[in-house]
Amino acid sequence: LIRARQPGFDVDKIPLDDLCRAAKEIGLESVELVEVKDFPTLRKHGLICAMVTGVPGMIPSGLNRVENHDRIVSWMERTIPAAADAGAPNIICFSGNRDGMSDEQGLENCVTGLKRIVPAAEKRGITICMELLNSKRTHKDYMGDHTSWGIELVNRVGSERFKLLYDIFHMQIMEGDLIDTIRDIMKQGDQAY
Repeated sequence: LIRARQPGFDVDKIPLDDLCRAAKEIGLESVELVEVKDFPTLRKHGLICAMVTGVPGMIPSGLNRVENHDRIVSWMERTIPAAADAGAPNIICFSGNRDGMSDEQGLENCVTGLKRIVPAAEKRGITICMELLNSKRTHKDYMGDHTSWGIELVNRVGSERFKLLYDIFHMQIMEGDLIDTIRDIMKQGDQAY
């Protein structure tokens, strides 16, 4: 990858300043999944953040719960302008865990929350990306765990500024046969980041 680094594993144990210095030295342009508070460090090294993180609730407590909407929307309203000003084009969000909720109810709730967020994203040219994750191994009970659910969410939200972060590691675990799945996505239009 030339544009980004993937957090996790031992790389998160490296001080951000050191990571940015090394990233720049090897030609990277972005350090992904950092928060707005980290933008000055990235800027100091001539880097951007291609995918901003920090959304309240993170993976387990997301937009599928109406009770989470106000705090997530408030965070997005502060983060979208900061991301735009810093040249960070995308902000990650999550469906949240099922915790007994039906996929259809969670889908409806996510649409409701996202429709509160996308006008600000559209105004500032920021793309909100919901990551699809596996619920089989690493993110037990995560709702956004199938391509079809994610594509339906994109269609219902209906904004060019809302897309899926389609992680093939996670979708291969859940669905297999990624080549045909990706071909199907491509036939439907530009819906994945």
